[in-house]
Amino acid sequence: MDCALLASRIHEFLEGTLPEAEHEAALEHLAECHACEIVLAETRDVADLVDDDGHTALTNDDRSRMLGNVIDEVAE
Repeated sequence: MDCALLASRIHEFLEGTLPEAEHEAALEHLAECHACEIVLAETRDVADLVDDDGHTALTNDDRSRMLGNVIDEVAE
């Protein structure tokens, strides 16, 4: 799995809905990619904040847009 594929599947990874082989590939990639570790942590933090405050869950478009912003920041 590469960064782009993980970024596109990060929500499924966090929700535990990835097929087992993809989940394992994601874990292997995360073990070697600091940038994706940051993206995962930031995505998890945002999801936790939203849930803790009781706000409506973000749409997939919102999540993708936010994730794109985080990836852009990490790439700089």
